[in-house]
Amino acid sequence: MKNILFALVVLCILSSCEDYFDPKLTNERTYEQLLENPDYVRGLLTYAYRAIPAAYDTYDGDFLDNATDNSLSNNLTGNMNKMVEIDGFWTPVTNPINNWQARYDDLKNVNQFIEVGLDGTVLYFKSNPTRDEAYRERLKGEAYFLRAFIHFDLLKRYGGVDENGQLMGIPLITSTLDITDGDDLNLSRNTYAECIQQIIDDLNVAISAGLPEAYDNSTTDPDFDLTNLGRPTTVACRALKSRVFLYAASPAFGTASYTEAAQAASDVLDVIGNSLPEVYNINNISDTFYNNDLNDELIMRRVSGNQNGDNGLEQRHFPPGANLEGNGRCNPTQNLVDAFPMANGYPIANATSGYVENDMYLNRDPRFYMTVIHNNQSFKGITIETFQGGAHMTGAPNVTVENSTRTGYYLRKWISSKANLVAGNNVNDTHYNALFRKVEIFLNFAEAANEVNGPDDATYGMSAREAIAEVRRRAGIASGGSDDYLASITSREAMRELIKNERRIELCFEGHRFFDLRRWNDNLNEAISGVTITDNGNGTFSFTRNNITTPNYRSYMNYGPLPFDELLKTQNITQNQGW
Repeated sequence: MKNILFALVVLCILSSCEDYFDPKLTNERTYEQLLENPDYVRGLLTYAYRAIPAAYDTYDGDFLDNATDNSLSNNLTGNMNKMVEIDGFWTPVTNPINNWQARYDDLKNVNQFIEVGLDGTVLYFKSNPTRDEAYRERLKGEAYFLRAFIHFDLLKRYGGVDENGQLMGIPLITSTLDITDGDDLNLSRNTYAECIQQIIDDLNVAISAGLPEAYDNSTTDPDFDLTNLGRPTTVACRALKSRVFLYAASPAFGTASYTEAAQAASDVLDVIGNSLPEVYNINNISDTFYNNDLNDELIMRRVSGNQNGDNGLEQRHFPPGANLEGNGRCNPTQNLVDAFPMANGYPIANATSGYVENDMYLNRDPRFYMTVIHNNQSFKGITIETFQGGAHMTGAPNVTVENSTRTGYYLRKWISSKANLVAGNNVNDTHYNALFRKVEIFLNFAEAANEVNGPDDATYGMSAREAIAEVRRRAGIASGGSDDYLASITSREAMRELIKNERRIELCFEGHRFFDLRRWNDNLNEAISGVTITDNGNGTFSFTRNNITTPNYRSYMNYGPLPFDELLKTQNITQNQGW
């Protein structure tokens, strides 16, 4: 706690570009006295870890997917809904995904740490010079990773074509700025390409520093054991490189090549291997994956709550009604449901898939049942009823418009089947936010490799087809047989669409689709649909699809707006086109 208090109070860590400049540290302590306490200096880096989100639904209890065609929120006044449904709500003044101030605060901390904490002046272990040097090298790796992560977090929100028609990034901050220097005061945006290069340079420094490949108990060194899980590793650095290059190569940016993106993903696969861990289990997904922060799917994660866990995610997203008592906040759309293929791997629109509209949940991709709670599904021993008049729809006891589904579906992914909200029997569980999962690397590789040489070229050690085949195999597609649909895909264009869909369903509710649609220049305004279900009284149901809303995004909204107040403070910053 003293590290955080130091960062907040003693160092006066402020927020905007103007506030980035270094004020006097304190009236009570001299700069030299502060350097004598390694906890204070290390606190600069510790505080910057707040840039790594501890939960997926970080937008006032909503997922970023709620601003896409993947889901809607039943919080009708929430910002995610307003972004989708109110024309003109998303502006440089009202920007629900704005994190400019907080991230530039974090950059200030990281840069101060790099300047004062790595040159050997500060001794972290005075009595053990060998450990001190190794520990300092590890901190160096963490600092450069965090600077890269923060810069990229800003870049994906604010990078874009500016009012001068130039593809611009953000102001790169790699040192503590001097408030007496007029050039420092008038910050300008670096080009998008310059930002990508700086991020990659920082990641290369981090990889070559003292980070381990994994934190485990394979050695007796306490600085590299399991208690340090959640810190970056060399694998996490390479995973971020893979993501950065893929974004940069995408149609909306095009400042890197898909060759670089494919190679970056291949570099990660060289370490993690060409097979995915078996973490998907329909009958026990919470214990094997969603609430198991030690499973091998995770490359880097952050645990939310305290050592006893929490149940905030369940409070927000459990279905409402007796014995569940949730607020049903996140409502997956029919669009997302339709994106899941059948268990045989064929899309539901394919005539050979076996799909039946009035039995639409039968024989679907196993990931569907682990992602979406649908009508007549058992959850925590309770049969969910989302048909008209059902126990989990408006009008049932303790179910209102404010906590029931708008689409006919509730969220299954990430929520614990162990957690309990019933009064007198409250149970918590561990939750985590995965920064990088192994499956993302397979998807990154497949997308880039397909764009370079099509589905079957194995220049990088495996082909795009092989990478997607592994993703679908692990998911349970065509279990015990061949994936005939994948085999039927022969062109780059058809494989591209399959890869996009696999990415959509694998990474839903992880903050990817909002940015994926934009970097692909894909349609942001697909009509969002749900389903109205009627109980036929004989064990069968009838389904009527219904349009709920159509998003009001404009074409220029592929790129987000820079904050209006920052444009007022620094005259050299240009706004993205259209804003």
